[in-house]
Amino acid sequence: MIDNPTPRYYKIYRLLKQAIENREYVHDEAMPGENALAEKYGVSRLTIRRSLELLQREGLVERRQGSGTFPVAGSVRLQPLSADINKLVAHLNTMGANTHVRLLEFGYEQPRQDVQNQLALPAGSRVQKAIRVRCYEDVPFSYLLTYVPEDIGRRYTRDALERQPLQAVFKSLGLRLGSAEQSFSATVADAHHAEALGVAIASPLLCIKRVTRDTRNRPIEYLVAVYNPDRFEYRMALSNRRSKGVDTWVMDESR
Repeated sequence: MIDNPTPRYYKIYRLLKQAIENREYVHDEAMPGENALAEKYGVSRLTIRRSLELLQREGLVERRQGSGTFPVAGSVRLQPLSADINKLVAHLNTMGANTHVRLLEFGYEQPRQDVQNQLALPAGSRVQKAIRVRCYEDVPFSYLLTYVPEDIGRRYTRDALERQPLQAVFKSLGLRLGSAEQSFSATVADAHHAEALGVAIASPLLCIKRVTRDTRNRPIEYLVAVYNPDRFEYRMALSNRRSKGVDTWVMDESR
C-alpha cells in the first residue's frame, strides 16, 4: 500500500508513465484494465481512472471505447547523454566483493523487445534472466535485473550467481570483457522494488542501465539496476581544463 503524502493517483500516474517509457507496455497492445491495475497497486478504480486521465492529457496514452487504453507510439524516453564509466564499473565490481546478495529469480524466457534490441538478439531468442538484491550489513540497497544471452547463461548455475558477481562469473567462463555503455537516470519504486528494498511505492530511486560487450563487440549482459539513494551514492572527482579559451570539467583519473 502507498503511504506517503503525495496523492495516490499521482503516484500511480508516475509508475505507469515510467512503465510506458521503459516499453513495458507497447503501443499496439492494450494496457491492463482498470480493475487489474487497481488490484496490482492496491487502490480504487477511481484512483486508476484519474491516473490514466493524466497520462491521456500528456498524450502518453489513448483511451479507445470498448477496446481499452493504449500507449501512444513514440511516447518513450529520449536517448540519454552518455558519459565515461570506467571508474564506476571498477567501483561497482569492488562493491560487489564487499557485499552479499540474495537471488530472487533465476530462469530463462523470451525477452521483451527492448531487451532483445539491447542484446542484439534475433527474433525468437531466449535469455537468462536473474533478479538479485544486494545488501550491505544485511540491509538491502540495490535491486539488480540482468539479462544474458541463453547460450552464455546455460554455462553457469544459480549457485554460481549467488556466490559471485556476474562479471566474476563471466571471467570464470573465459569471457573477456571489452566495452560497456552505461546511463544514469531517476526512477520511482514499483511494487517489486518497494518490497525488496524496504521502501514505499513511488519512492525516488537511482537507476543505472548498462550493456556490456565482450572483446568481439558482442553484447553479453544487459543490466537494469536501481539503488536506494538513502543507502548508495556515486561520487566522481572532476578537474577543470581550459582549451581554446573554454573551461571544461572532466573526470580526474588520477584520484
